[in-house]
Parts: sequence; C-alpha cells; structure tokens
Amino acid sequence: MNLQELINYFRQGGSYKDFCQEQSLDQTSEAIEVYMEQPLELNNNLAFFEIETTEGSLEFVKDGIRYYSLFGFPYFLNVLKEIRDSQELSDKDVAELLFDHVISKE
Repeated sequence: MNLQELINYFRQGGSYKDFCQEQSLDQTSEAIEVYMEQPLELNNNLAFFEIETTEGSLEFVKDGIRYYSLFGFPYFLNVLKEIRDSQELSDKDVAELLFDHVISKE
C-alpha cells in the first residue's frame, strides 16, 4: 500500500479499527506510526508499526528493508478530517501535499 492508497482507504469510509485489524496492528498501542520504504519516493510502499516496536526511531529496519518515519496515525487522521469536505483535492493531491510536507522537514 502506498500513501495515495492509504488516503483512499480512509476517504472511502475505512475505519481505524478495521485498518488495525487488517494490518495486524495493536489498537491499544500508545501510537501507530506510518513509515515509508527508503529511498523516499511518493509511490513507495508504506509499513505500519507500533511505537513500542520502533521505539520512536526515525529510521527502522525490518526484514532487511529500511523504512523512514513519515508521521503518526493521529496526525494523518487529523489531516484527513481537515480536508474531509474538500472535493477539490484528489487522493493523489493529498498524498503529494503530505509527502512534500514530510520531505521539507527532513
């Protein structure tokens, strides 16, 4: 799943609870974080980890794949809530804006 697909999942009515179940994530975790395979490119695959697993690291390696932390799920869900009623922004537009925001902070 890439960033645009993640955005589409939630904009089409997917719930956080269902997402966590589908991804085998612990909903009771202090935080679920969204990571992207490196090198960072807009359409790269995402991975989702509990903060207890990554210990909040910006970079995390699992199964030989290097990931970079983009943001926590609360931030992501808040962004989607803020743009919920915007018909002007496509899923791709939102993905590009989020990605550009993350890259500019690097």
